[in-house]
Amino acid sequence: MKNDQLDKQLMDSLYVHRPMAADTSREMSAYDAQKDVLASTDLFEVGGMECWSFEGEGEAELTQERVLVLKTGARGDHWPQNEARSVDAPKGHYATFGSYIAKLNLAGLSAPKGNRISFQIRPMCCGLHSPIIRVGFVNDGVQKIPDEYSREGFNAINLNNFEWNTCLWEIDSIPHDRLVEISFNVHRYGQELSGAEELRFELKDICLQTVETPNVVHGWQCERETAVYPTTGYWPQGVKTALANTEQKRFSVLNLQGEAVYAGDIKQVQGVQGDFAVLDFSPLVQEGEYRLHFGQYTSGTFRIDHSIAESTVWKLINFLYCERCGHPVAQKHGVCHGDILAAHNGVTIAYQGGWHDAADVSQQTIQTAEIAEAILEVAQASKGKNALLYARLLEEAAWGIDFVLRMRFGDGYRATGATIRRWTDGQCGNMDDCEARVHNRSFDNFVMAGVEAVAGMAFEGNDSALAWKCRDAAKADYAFALERFREVGLEEPYWREHTNSASLSQYYAAASWAASKLYTATGDEQYGAFAREFISLMLLCQERGTEGVPMQGFFYRDETQKVIVHFSHQGRDQIFMQALEAISTTQPECPQRVQWEESMRLYGDWLKSLMHYTKPYGMIPAGMFHESETQDELSFGSVHPRVDLAREKQHYQAQLKQGIALGNGYYVKCFPVWFSYRGNSAMHLSMGKAASLLARYFGDEELREIAREQLYWTLGKNPFGQSLIYGEGDRFGQQYTALLGETVGEIPVGVQTQGDDDLPYWPQANIATYREVWTTPVGRWLWIAGDLMQEDQG
Repeated sequence: MKNDQLDKQLMDSLYVHRPMAADTSREMSAYDAQKDVLASTDLFEVGGMECWSFEGEGEAELTQERVLVLKTGARGDHWPQNEARSVDAPKGHYATFGSYIAKLNLAGLSAPKGNRISFQIRPMCCGLHSPIIRVGFVNDGVQKIPDEYSREGFNAINLNNFEWNTCLWEIDSIPHDRLVEISFNVHRYGQELSGAEELRFELKDICLQTVETPNVVHGWQCERETAVYPTTGYWPQGVKTALANTEQKRFSVLNLQGEAVYAGDIKQVQGVQGDFAVLDFSPLVQEGEYRLHFGQYTSGTFRIDHSIAESTVWKLINFLYCERCGHPVAQKHGVCHGDILAAHNGVTIAYQGGWHDAADVSQQTIQTAEIAEAILEVAQASKGKNALLYARLLEEAAWGIDFVLRMRFGDGYRATGATIRRWTDGQCGNMDDCEARVHNRSFDNFVMAGVEAVAGMAFEGNDSALAWKCRDAAKADYAFALERFREVGLEEPYWREHTNSASLSQYYAAASWAASKLYTATGDEQYGAFAREFISLMLLCQERGTEGVPMQGFFYRDETQKVIVHFSHQGRDQIFMQALEAISTTQPECPQRVQWEESMRLYGDWLKSLMHYTKPYGMIPAGMFHESETQDELSFGSVHPRVDLAREKQHYQAQLKQGIALGNGYYVKCFPVWFSYRGNSAMHLSMGKAASLLARYFGDEELREIAREQLYWTLGKNPFGQSLIYGEGDRFGQQYTALLGETVGEIPVGVQTQGDDDLPYWPQANIATYREVWTTPVGRWLWIAGDLMQEDQG
């Protein structure tokens, strides 16, 4: 189905060789600006400069027009002594150049009332592509804000340079019964290539407002008399439902002319999470653009389209393109991070290339590798259907594969990551250089070998030289991984690596999956034997019906079957099914195939059984947990890095009890147990990838529907009615982008929970980790789309 708006975006961006532009009229801030203000308290009028205090290096002045001017340097010649979230601020480890903070003292006010902070700010920052201000407040009431992890009480807002920005922050869900301070923090992230030495911000009209209907940010019920649905639309095949909070009895689907093309009953459905109204229009399969209507409500437009995923795929590629490290991106940044250096055995590599990990411009080589492999899967699904998309996907994947290959030292060691959140000057040898990590870890090398093997097959016929190099590297890296694994087994945890939480069962899965990909790429039977060896070990880690265990099909961390595989932020649940699907496909005549397929069916049935706990929403719950899991301190510390186990044990038990008790100490939770690192995009999408793989293998429509629902959740079929993908669909909000600025296609770490509860929580505040943009969920989304698009292809 033709999509004129997307076609124009693609043409304007030269098919994503310049950043795509978002339709900001569909941004949440545009809707929020239309709300009636019932009351407003001008906080700026509480006094003159005596009400302000300042921290950090900079200057401030209050003009006669009552505009507060803040000036500071973009970088400095020393590191801050203390900085929140830094690893070692005085040494510059994961540090910025500090901040300049303006604090407005409200303690003298008589308890101002309101649920929205409003202010105007104008950045005057020459050469800076993406100005940002971090506003915060202190509450000294019953519940103190900020909390211990700085999850609440801050909002980093992206700004347009050289113009007045009206900023609105709804704080209804955050305790604010006794506001004593509002602050404005100018982060000094360094100078990007085009940036000037000075940062200047002008601030005025700081108010605490009251609006009648704050946005829904907590719980499973959407706003009264509205519906939530994937705001881009639906595939024609499969279930098409929307959820509503209404007592209306009937609904209709309207075409763009306002004519009803479908009508049906609104069904009241009782689920584990409450009672919901469901609008089911699955029989409507005609491609087109539509709206939902009931009572006084009419939704925004959405599409029914066989190519419904293609628009989002283009947007995600746009985000990745803008996240390129070491590549100039117009309107975003110049060539960056040439002075991040990886040293090993007397040689040094510039750790530059691939895609930045997140808003903070950190890097993870395995992240780039997995994303490149996901892009190649979508490319395969697009081949023969959309030549432009296919070519652009191969181009972007090649950028990632280039980085993966260059980071190899050729002896099993590779540059694996860099923890950084600043622009550096590109000059090697001065203070802002950053050291990249270098490791020889078998899990990483197994995954890299599999990705390289996939790339070797994907680029054959497009770039045969690159294809040969990928296959050659795959064989070498698998040998390195195998040697290391035979020697040490499970690696010691190292919290800075994204593979830190990988369990032994995941090592087995990665080793088998990579071997199957090499078997396909080379035809060498030794890889088939390795695939069988490791898949047999992996199957020993699967729950198959132990007495007293209320569910089955999931995997434990190892053969002892004591601790269930969980994630709190990262998510690699898909790796088990990737391994099983790969070996079943590449070795279909093997007698063990019966066991492999039985294992896949068990896992598929587990996913199906989990869906009961979030229906009629389609988000896959996080899984089943046991109250004894904190007893294994090594595993617990791997899954939850940088937390005080003794302090968090009580919170672990409290979070379990907010889930659904199954007996014998087991609980199902919709969201993971987590502490500092929160956000579930990678987790439910990785489980969705497992569902899409199994659906394609078995032709299972129920699993296919589960996979589709994971994508629908990210596009607005969630209690907040918001697309979680900036610039895609409708009602998308700003996110925590730090250095990159708002970018079409960005996806956040994901929906979180509040405190120890198990309810979806999506407050407006742009802070890490839950609302931080992250490339991991982009790769997981693409993985699912690749399978579903191949189904479309037939």
